[in-house]
Amino acid sequence: MARMGDLLLNDPIGNYLPALKDMKVAKGTGIEPAKRQPTLQDMMRHTAGVTYGNQGTTELHKRYPGGNVADTMSGQQFLDTLGKLPLHYQPGTMWDYSFGLDVTGLAVEAVTGKRLGAYLQERVFAPLGMVDTGFAVPAARAARIAKPLARDPETGMPPSFRDPVKPWQFDCGGGCASGTALDYTRFALMLLNKGTLGGTRILSRKTVEYMTADQLGPDVNVERLHNFAVEHIAGFGFGLGVAVRRETGVAGVPGTPGEFLWSGAQGTMFWVDPKEELTVVYLANTPGPIRRHYRELIKALVLQSIAD
Repeated sequence: MARMGDLLLNDPIGNYLPALKDMKVAKGTGIEPAKRQPTLQDMMRHTAGVTYGNQGTTELHKRYPGGNVADTMSGQQFLDTLGKLPLHYQPGTMWDYSFGLDVTGLAVEAVTGKRLGAYLQERVFAPLGMVDTGFAVPAARAARIAKPLARDPETGMPPSFRDPVKPWQFDCGGGCASGTALDYTRFALMLLNKGTLGGTRILSRKTVEYMTADQLGPDVNVERLHNFAVEHIAGFGFGLGVAVRRETGVAGVPGTPGEFLWSGAQGTMFWVDPKEELTVVYLANTPGPIRRHYRELIKALVLQSIAD
């Protein structure tokens, strides 16, 4: 069993994953030494200097793996590929959406000796009663899978859809799990309640406060966060896995400083507003540009319904 202190946020990620030791940084057409190695914290807040290959059009982006990497590589193959590539930026200087949580999941596997799905089932899913959440949907439950429309009503093109019954080569922490609205709500309520639900404590109060606090200091360039294709993200910082609202204004809809949220590529969304004692989970299988319209509408309707 993993113990307190087996994973330390300020440790270089290479301490846990040797394939990522001594990473270099791209500079023009060459490379330069990293001023410091990317840490576990960098991976979780997307400031490590890694990215997804589809996040840009540079030659270096073309060398990086694209999405659904766990369909084509084992965890070790993924780490070996990533470790041979230079970072896009010096660690800790730029927010850029990335494979950071996939790397984090593999670090958890390294210290626990368990596959990520098995560890989460033991420590999170089962204690919270999340009976329909995992990294592959059992074939017996396949009829319950929500599927997208045959054609995107905005583009007219068939949407991408990966059947979640198909197993992954590794449990990628950045986006491979599937579940239900009820399960997701139980998880969100646990965060709203500072780590506990129904008398069961999953995380300490201080852990939840820390992970949902803005982790981006003044030295981090947030341009790519504020231009990221998630609704109303201007005016937000980023915690450990979630965007965190910094101020009442700036963003495109009303909200509360300290609320935290994130969205999924297939159309899902959740947010938690601790001050309003509010949590919302919105699930839809709407891959493509139209997903943002639906999510914006849902958030606007919920906020308008809050009583004074």
